[in-house]
Amino acid sequence: MRWSAPLLHRIGLGLFLVAVLIPPFLLFKYSISDKESVVTGGEYPQPFWPFHPTLQLFEQLFTRDDFLGAFSLSLQIALLTVFFSLVLGAPAAFALARYRFPGKALVLFLMISVRLLPDITSVVPVVEQFARYPFSLVPELLQVALAHTLLSLPYVLYIAIGVFETIPRDLEEQAQLLGASRLFAFRHIVLPVALPGLAAAAIYAFLLSWNEFVFTFFLTFQSTSTTLPVLLQRIMAWTVQTNYLAAIALALTLPVIVFTMIVQKYMRAGMMAGAIK
Repeated sequence: MRWSAPLLHRIGLGLFLVAVLIPPFLLFKYSISDKESVVTGGEYPQPFWPFHPTLQLFEQLFTRDDFLGAFSLSLQIALLTVFFSLVLGAPAAFALARYRFPGKALVLFLMISVRLLPDITSVVPVVEQFARYPFSLVPELLQVALAHTLLSLPYVLYIAIGVFETIPRDLEEQAQLLGASRLFAFRHIVLPVALPGLAAAAIYAFLLSWNEFVFTFFLTFQSTSTTLPVLLQRIMAWTVQTNYLAAIALALTLPVIVFTMIVQKYMRAGMMAGAIK
């Protein structure tokens, strides 16, 4: 029996979709499962779909003060990380993409080399520095956000440099011929064109901060408030209930999806905005 190329492509696509869709299906299934559908006691196999689907676990989660506090703190830290990463990364990437100066390659390597070290080795000097005066006066929220910025900034730089290098110099040069300053040309001409690439960098920075555990754990270990990944680790220390952990994991996933959908709108809007101007 001979297999045609289109048939093999369909089979491969089907297997890929199954592999991609099974984890989110199981996550959603367990998050809405009643106790009898998860704890069977070996009397019967777990059903493909819950006997009595329920949202009770989500109601319990969003009425817990520690969960709501961790959710709010994680969101604030992630948004601050995106803000710091773009405010620091976009101008630096533009300068590295547009200007030539001695030692440029070394500077770029040193910036990106921050991510060459494992987080567990980088966390020691960072936490020690924040424990000393005057950095100890910085609120924990900003401490964690700045630590996450340290992790995300090299990636934002790498992405943004590639974005700015693809933008023709003619756009800003024509604006300068018409009397615009370099700063005006950067803000009103280059940035709108670079918006799709910077939006992709923003999504990456948000994801990194939202999922980060090591720096947050050591920077907030003396505090009662913490982020969702650290709270999940604390909950796993006393419960192994599958449906409860699945509900928390799904609650962790939804804000990322919402943020990505919001940012994608700006990715589409910025495609040709600067070129039109």
